[in-house]
Amino acid sequence: MLLRPALALAAALGLGACATTAPPPAPAMPADEGAPPAHTLPWRQHDVDRPAPPRVEPAASYAAPPADATVLIPADPSGPAALAAWEAPDGSPAPWRVEGGAVVVEPGSGPIQTTEDFGDLQLHVEWRAADEPAKTGQDRSNSGVFLIDGRYEVQILDTYDNATYPDGMAGAIYGQFPPLANALRPSGEWQAYDVFFRGPRFGEGGVLEEPARLTVLVNGVLVQNNELLPGMTIWLESLPYAPHPRAGAIQLQDHGSPVQFRNLWVRETPDRPAPPAGYAQVDGVDLTDAQYDRLVGTYDRDNNEGQFVIERTDDGLGLSMPWRPGVLRMVPTSPSTFRLAHTAGRLTFDVGADGRPAGLTFDMGGGTYRAAPAGGAAGG
Repeated sequence: MLLRPALALAAALGLGACATTAPPPAPAMPADEGAPPAHTLPWRQHDVDRPAPPRVEPAASYAAPPADATVLIPADPSGPAALAAWEAPDGSPAPWRVEGGAVVVEPGSGPIQTTEDFGDLQLHVEWRAADEPAKTGQDRSNSGVFLIDGRYEVQILDTYDNATYPDGMAGAIYGQFPPLANALRPSGEWQAYDVFFRGPRFGEGGVLEEPARLTVLVNGVLVQNNELLPGMTIWLESLPYAPHPRAGAIQLQDHGSPVQFRNLWVRETPDRPAPPAGYAQVDGVDLTDAQYDRLVGTYDRDNNEGQFVIERTDDGLGLSMPWRPGVLRMVPTSPSTFRLAHTAGRLTFDVGADGRPAGLTFDMGGGTYRAAPAGGAAGG
């Protein structure tokens, strides 16, 4: 398989969480992309004096993949098939091992990445720290989950009882946002991450229109709340955004510890469908003041379910209801039918031979609601 163009960056960032080994040089960037990130952070990166999150005890539960998920590592991996969805960055078979019901980092072999590309996603990862009580700080069971070919990292580290800089703790958006809580279980127990990612959006000419967003749960506890990323994550200082594809490989890091993985699945989250052209436009007709005024009044709904109030506004009629604030603008499509300007609702008035309304029907959201003029009369 051909090497993805962005994997030079991924290889560099794969060492991004290392605090003891000098990382490789940052990838070359065009001159106009060398400025600091557009969104700056109030704290210096990796400050050990930054307030650490409080301890929160998680519940004991693990998530099974939903029906539409792509399973990347089974819940009980065994045999070479457990790595079928993974490869080395150069396209060769994934060099990690499968043993004891887990996919295990083979220290020194390098990262592994998915053979498929993913963009906006929901990602579930379960991992377990290696037995490394003599190691401290960033050396104790360090790994990471990288998104879009290594550009954005959620840190993996055994920080249950292991001090380090807060923006490098387990559940951190590496180098940018510490977790809101330290929700790890004790070392040696399985941990669960649920990651919700929306990638950045670039416009014409590669201009950043919307930064990336990340929400992360650690063992069911919210630790990253829809954070706006100021740039790409890396050791020492975040890189500014550079245009890149909407999708890329998910990568798991080899940082020299035999961290274990199981039950890793992903769901792609598509963009919300946009309405068709002209959807929001409601073509109205012109009515006279008399045609508006005759419909004004309070209408009692059937079965004593409340009231609809039709009132005059500066540009016609509006619908209000005693139990909700605000007035909904009504757009006339005929002398007796109206559409709501911003809601998929339609009002139809039953106008009698005398020109006065005998009732109205409000169709909205698949329901039909009927009402009659309060006191038997409406209109000015």
